[in-house]
Amino acid sequence: MVLPQLPTWIVYPILAIGFFIAFFYFFILLEGKKIHPRLRNYFPEIAFVIPARDVEKYIEKTIKHVLNQTYKSKIYIVVVNDASKDKTPDIVKKLARQFNSRLGKIILLNRKKSIDRKAAAVNTGLRYILKNLKKVEVIAPLDADTFIDKDIITKALAYFESDPHVGAVVCPLYPYNKKSFLEKMQYVEYIMSMFYRKLLHQANSLCFTPAFSIFRAKFFREAGLFSENTWTEDFDVALRVRRHFYKIAEVDSKAEFVAPETLGKLRKERIRWAHGTWQALFKDHSDMISPKYGTVGTFFLPVTVLLGTLLIVAGLIILIYGIIAGLSWVIHNFSIGWEPLLRFKLTFFDISVLFSDPRLILALVAILVSVIFLVYAQKLCKRKINLLYFFLFFIPYAWFLAYANLEGLIRYIFKLKMGWGRMHK
Repeated sequence: MVLPQLPTWIVYPILAIGFFIAFFYFFILLEGKKIHPRLRNYFPEIAFVIPARDVEKYIEKTIKHVLNQTYKSKIYIVVVNDASKDKTPDIVKKLARQFNSRLGKIILLNRKKSIDRKAAAVNTGLRYILKNLKKVEVIAPLDADTFIDKDIITKALAYFESDPHVGAVVCPLYPYNKKSFLEKMQYVEYIMSMFYRKLLHQANSLCFTPAFSIFRAKFFREAGLFSENTWTEDFDVALRVRRHFYKIAEVDSKAEFVAPETLGKLRKERIRWAHGTWQALFKDHSDMISPKYGTVGTFFLPVTVLLGTLLIVAGLIILIYGIIAGLSWVIHNFSIGWEPLLRFKLTFFDISVLFSDPRLILALVAILVSVIFLVYAQKLCKRKINLLYFFLFFIPYAWFLAYANLEGLIRYIFKLKMGWGRMHK
């Protein structure tokens, strides 16, 4: 049995959605770069919250990057030891003895039992800050294996000072480890992701609060703490920031994090992200797809997140179908005695027929758009991408991401068992 080709009424609408999203970002790109404000007279006390579980390899480096900030007002570092079994708490205690001073204090909180959810550990730190550190006006959750630039706080507070409607500030994130092929693919992925995030910032549609984010403390007093019942607590809290009509801004200084080193860890992480995205859209925040929430409700959630993710999943399904259909065609033809005829002579007619195929034309346009975005991504992110790695990212790695999105959707729909993987990542 030979499977039929997919009808054009399925393929072309998917292509149309993809081009619509791409050209929307392209129009944002043409508007120009957003100007970052400068800090003048706003120097509040700030508290970092670092959830830490079995991170003895990175915790000292993470804390020292906080201590090396150029910001000169009081900085508290609240480390929540989430039942670590290694030397994580001992390292924090040693650093507390060495660095506690007038302008900085390291506080260690110990949780005797972990529920394997980062949000629970972060909330332990938030409750302590809101109850005991009354003068703190800015709170910055930070993953225990994430290293921030020394001027991030100063630049972030400039947004809080210049605009009272800014409720959270984020920064570009890039993998710290870039040696293996898998790590290089993640590096390309994050450069392109940060590029699109910069464009969302320009359009006031930014809705991410990832491994390192800075919040006004009053947001947690108004909206509550992180949700402990979602697989993507950072996306959930970002949506709640926008639900309370706060903006999310982005500074140009960066943070580097330790990316998953193995395919198994990466797969668990991305499935969890996909599952949490569907959960946020369909269960917790579906009412935010509304003009009431500006471009977040009219473009980011319905088009970029919902249609964009479905587009990725649909592309994977079409690819799988195409492979199966091709194999069925070959098997069928061999079964009736067909022998392949190798012909290397191409005529002008053959070439004209080939390039008159609208699918090929659209594919070439898609490649051109991708290259244009690559050029601008390198320029805006001030990072270089190897051209070979860029195309490898789109061929094998992007299909892996599509698979993770599909499995996350299936797990959400059928309520299959989920695992956190490595906590705090």
